[in-house]
Amino acid sequence: MGLPKVAITLGNGNLGRTVATDDGVAGLILTGVDNGLIGLNQPKVLFSLSDAENLGIKGSNLNFSAYRHIKEFYDVAGEGAELYIMLVGDGVNQAQVLDMTNAEGAVKLLNAAQGRIRLLGVSFTPSGTYLPLMKDGLDAGTIDAVPKAQQLAEAYTAQFKPVRVLLEGVNADIEHPETLKNLRTFSDNRVGIVIGSTLSGSASVGLVLGRAAAIPVQRNLGRVKDGALPVTNAYIAGKAIEDITAVDALHDKGYIFFRTFVGRSGYYLNDDPMCAPATDDYSQLAPGRVIDKAITLCYQTYVEELNDEVAIDSDGKLSVPVIKYLQSRIETAVNTAMADEISSFSAYVDANQNVLSTGKITVKAAIVPVGYTKTIEVLLGFTNPALNQ
Repeated sequence: MGLPKVAITLGNGNLGRTVATDDGVAGLILTGVDNGLIGLNQPKVLFSLSDAENLGIKGSNLNFSAYRHIKEFYDVAGEGAELYIMLVGDGVNQAQVLDMTNAEGAVKLLNAAQGRIRLLGVSFTPSGTYLPLMKDGLDAGTIDAVPKAQQLAEAYTAQFKPVRVLLEGVNADIEHPETLKNLRTFSDNRVGIVIGSTLSGSASVGLVLGRAAAIPVQRNLGRVKDGALPVTNAYIAGKAIEDITAVDALHDKGYIFFRTFVGRSGYYLNDDPMCAPATDDYSQLAPGRVIDKAITLCYQTYVEELNDEVAIDSDGKLSVPVIKYLQSRIETAVNTAMADEISSFSAYVDANQNVLSTGKITVKAAIVPVGYTKTIEVLLGFTNPALNQ
């Protein structure tokens, strides 16, 4: 017997901690020029506006457009936000950037970030000699980029690197809003188009990306409680938002832009629609980001279980302890990491699975999302207390 002593053993694994999922890490692909400090098609990571300035991206030089989008991102996301950027030439439109066969396009930035990017913004600033080819009320490069962005996003999601894409709506024909494409006719729920702008020109995709990066995954971009955006003017393709009468139609067509509220100062985002029918479960950015986070958590949780031994009952079924363990692991992981982002999460493992023959276990999981107060209807009128006696 050893010397009498007090022994204390520290417990671990009881707090239900989960791996961080980097929900707000963003990427921006911007039109620019090689300045000797940053070249074209050269991915860089920033954590502040000064990081961009140290790369020679400033508002007073040839990369002024890229600077504007980066500045607007940090105006909302705040210093310290992780942002991957890449400059492309002014002859490369969004459809070309997002083409998966283009090794110098979006795939290069996404690969350089090693799966960290969850939100990707793609801007396009054409040269002064650019002759736009219009399609459905927008630059053809924007419209053609939508299915390419969806294909790209789906490919990376299949690799457990989920990403959602926001496109700058280039040359939106706001003078003829009826010609603008109804984005709800697409089936590309990982892609959204921004037409709202802080300048009388290109849309502010950097600012919208910054708002998305700064908020939790379940939050709508247009949440009023988050306060007005740090902008003093709002436009769509050069026309002040206050002078546009077709905002309801633009909203119904699924575009992202700025709006005002009577009695409140400042500008807000209208909503977070994606290019998909309203009946699509992921027709809004927020529920899409929620499911992306759940995908990441499920992968991180169950990848540890691969090739592990599992006990089988005498009747060939999964043992009850194994079932409870598998269900508990994912329920704890998701409910802990997403406590304020979903209403509830549950998992179910059917015992009647022939694991001995297939080597496969199927887990059915379900999320109850949060709801959104899109419309508040108040029934207001007079009442006479004497008549209610």
